[in-house]
Amino acid sequence: MRGMICFILLFSSIVCIAQKTVIEKILTNPVIKIPVYEMTHHIIEQSFTVPCKYGSAAFVFPQNSFDPEKVQVIAADLVFTDHPSYDNLKKLNTDRFIQLFNKYPSLADKNIEWKLVRQMTGVTKATALNMFHGFVIYYRPLQNKETMQSDILKLKDMLVPKDGSPGKKRNGFIAVDTTELRKIYEIEPYTTVLKLPVNEAIHFLGMDESETVNYKKYDSVFVYAKPSEDTLEKISIKPPPDSTVLKVLDRMHWNRMLMVADVTASMYPYTGQLMLWMKLHEDERRIERFIFFNDGDNKDDDLKVIGRTGGIYTTASSVFEVAEQLAFKAMSNGSGGSIPENNIEALISGIAACPECSSVIMIADNYSGVSDMALLKQLHKPVRIILCGVLEKINIDYLNIARSTSGSIHLMETDLLNLADLKEGESITILGHSYSIVNGSFQLKK
Repeated sequence: MRGMICFILLFSSIVCIAQKTVIEKILTNPVIKIPVYEMTHHIIEQSFTVPCKYGSAAFVFPQNSFDPEKVQVIAADLVFTDHPSYDNLKKLNTDRFIQLFNKYPSLADKNIEWKLVRQMTGVTKATALNMFHGFVIYYRPLQNKETMQSDILKLKDMLVPKDGSPGKKRNGFIAVDTTELRKIYEIEPYTTVLKLPVNEAIHFLGMDESETVNYKKYDSVFVYAKPSEDTLEKISIKPPPDSTVLKVLDRMHWNRMLMVADVTASMYPYTGQLMLWMKLHEDERRIERFIFFNDGDNKDDDLKVIGRTGGIYTTASSVFEVAEQLAFKAMSNGSGGSIPENNIEALISGIAACPECSSVIMIADNYSGVSDMALLKQLHKPVRIILCGVLEKINIDYLNIARSTSGSIHLMETDLLNLADLKEGESITILGHSYSIVNGSFQLKK
């Protein structure tokens, strides 16, 4: 019994020392000074507040089901006021962190982005008393079957035309042979001609699936589509709530694309943007192959092997409905698992399936690391990374993938090019944070 008590005391002491180290490190962060704090939700984030009174470190923790170990905590802000202005409030804020970490030990995690926010409007005690003090914790749910099905419904809602209609059928027709076609039909020069498998041709023209029986003798058919009617459908599409993917694809003008897209953990807003962009540019056929990956389907983490994790779905179809349904399938078959994902396995699989693709594009989640960085040297084509969910810091894994492959990183308004040109010891500043090359890899400068 005495031995057990000693062990508990020793363990508690180690935890306290570790927490103290984390707190000291957080309190060295620059203090952000603003008039009044306002919560800034990212599109896939939720928040949880832990308030306290002015000048106090005593928290009344909300009586709800928030559990940091059952969600992915992304960032957290300690918010306080400027009174008294001469005091850096370090001792008070230290006590506040101690109380928070005693209640939620897992928040003492090095991967959480902590900010110290001083509200300058609270310059007097009278004004400070009525302002918010405490912690704001930003998080998102961990992926499971329930959340993934919810995300699929949200994605489908994004892709429904505003007026609720299923969209207009394309103006076109199917032909099984081109030999006598122009003798029978008057074909305008601007008509798009596609050779597609029968089921994809049916989907493309918005025909009833029962029409497939009329072409059961054929593996593929020719689709003659006039683009005029598509415009009506495009105008009615819902605008996305975030525009990272749309802006980058419109800005960069890549062709012959291999599109590798992460469809795990609340990535549906960005998958939706990809689908919307494809719908608007479908006739251009700039994407030659899609790869959707979900980090191993429903496989337990201890069964995942680097390079053979799986959960990778591919199609060479440039038909919107086919790519859309494959994305839904990849999402439906994925659930749970670790946050780091098999991005490089998906890239390797895509490049092998489409060696003729000249532009390798990856839509990636900034808040999910890469589980298979050990495979990085197997990538021999530049990888263009559309990095989603970036508020401040860039995930180091994606900087290193871009640099190793002579690729690039693309944010909503910024393109990070020529990263491979950075030499040992050199650095780059992105969104106010500095990253240096140390031993051949990027590291965040403190």
